[in-house]
Amino acid sequence: MQWEVEALEPADLRRMVLAAVDPYIDRDVLARQIAREDEQRRALAAYLDGWDAAGGGAPT
Repeated sequence: MQWEVEALEPADLRRMVLAAVDPYIDRDVLARQIAREDEQRRALAAYLDGWDAAGGGAPT
């Protein structure tokens, strides 16, 4: 079966792609990666809060 991608609705294309890759996703690895990214976001936010508190923010 063949389609032209431009002819598909974005929601349909998304559904098809997710259905195609879903069997190959290791849920444990994905959960660990999401947790790691969340921790990195928290660390960066804490760093930036400290930077702003120390007067390191952009001049106004």
